[in-house]
Amino acid sequence: MAETSLMGMPLELLVHIIATYLPTKDLGALRLTSKYLEKALFDTFAKEFFTKKQFMLSTPSLDVLVRISKHAALAPFVKHVIVGLDQYGPSPSYHIWQTVAQVESYRNGWADQCTLSSSGRDREMLAEAFRNLPNLDTIGIRDYCADGRVRDDNRWRSYGAPTVQQQTGVGFNTSSSDYATKVFPMLLQALADANKHIPSIEVILRTHGTGLGDFAFFVPSADTKLVPVLDGLQQLLLTLSSGESRGFFLHNLTGPSLNGLGPARSFSVPTLLEAFLLQTSSLRHLRLNFQRHQSENTEYILERLSMANNPLPKLERLDFGMMETTPDLLLQVISKFSTSLRHIGLWKVDLFPSVLPRWKDAEGRFNPWPRLLKDLLKLPNLALTGIILGCLTHYRNISYPPVKVNWANGKVSQERSGDMQVFLPPLVDDLRVQWPRASAPDPDEDEEMEEDDDDDGEDDDDDDDEIYYLHY
Repeated sequence: MAETSLMGMPLELLVHIIATYLPTKDLGALRLTSKYLEKALFDTFAKEFFTKKQFMLSTPSLDVLVRISKHAALAPFVKHVIVGLDQYGPSPSYHIWQTVAQVESYRNGWADQCTLSSSGRDREMLAEAFRNLPNLDTIGIRDYCADGRVRDDNRWRSYGAPTVQQQTGVGFNTSSSDYATKVFPMLLQALADANKHIPSIEVILRTHGTGLGDFAFFVPSADTKLVPVLDGLQQLLLTLSSGESRGFFLHNLTGPSLNGLGPARSFSVPTLLEAFLLQTSSLRHLRLNFQRHQSENTEYILERLSMANNPLPKLERLDFGMMETTPDLLLQVISKFSTSLRHIGLWKVDLFPSVLPRWKDAEGRFNPWPRLLKDLLKLPNLALTGIILGCLTHYRNISYPPVKVNWANGKVSQERSGDMQVFLPPLVDDLRVQWPRASAPDPDEDEEMEEDDDDDGEDDDDDDDEIYYLHY
């Protein structure tokens, strides 16, 4: 009886039964056993490890990205490049260095990252890589390690970060809004330098309080190279942090308040974000995730957006998350884009009390969500074909905990598609408000409101293995 060898097995059996369950290092070793196996496994290997790839801003990490972009066989597989916010900084006070080599390694890496930024070399290396990647369609920024590395039961980390941690015993800070605010425009400039027009940019930051400041969206008037980059964007997912230190100088302005609740403000000063968005005329999907503790500046941004002239004429999908606002303002923003809008997403949105009686129920309680969803049906030209709602709340009074909303099936989120005239009415009927049980009567809500105000899991696995199995 003839012996069965790996090379004699059907390709489907080899890929889906054997190669799929091997750890990364063993898969690499298997590929190197023969030219036949390397060729047979190449496509599945490249799709798994190089379609989406995360790097940090260091010379070793970016050098690998450039090398991949010059690899004739691998470069076409790269579609999504993520820049992780892995940043060197002072080691924790409790950390005890074990060797001189550890200290020197960390110090040199820190110096390299600083020099890379100050010299503009990071931008040059990224531009070179972007220029060489023919199928690149998405650039991202993240402050976390994504789940989903099924092969090793692990996380996807920035290339090079695990090696640094193993060599020095020190992890990285990934939760700096200031660093994110610097990285975002640098990536845009790298795209412009490469004359690369991609459809999607995703800034997904999960650490509480971390987001892009307004300075991230400054576009110099003389920088004509950025115009086609912005005009070519079709999807923009942003996480914002609207503190004054990052450019949102909003709370000291004077003038009338649009919603009548907050302090008097002037709306003559546009945000840099607003000016940035006005240059993305091809945008079809916009997601804005805010910070719940920055409600005043969030409302200012929304108010400016609702007042802009002909913003985002092709916008089909609008998502808001981690946001505090009033029902009046939320409805006004949605109405602004009603002509083109087809999909709405609201996730972890808190609604503040409005002075208008229309938002109260038959018992006189502030109960905005049923009314808001019903009012969507009345907006002129709005023809939604999809909606996602989740973790919705509202405040009876600012000094009381928020009131939670769920649905008849007990779930806190719902997704619907089709004709809004068909799916919205039952969605409203199934909505349930979780009123708190209180012995004391509700506060007088007619009184004028006073203004108050992913787990990065460390691991020892080295995600850099796969690069060692490339043949240049």
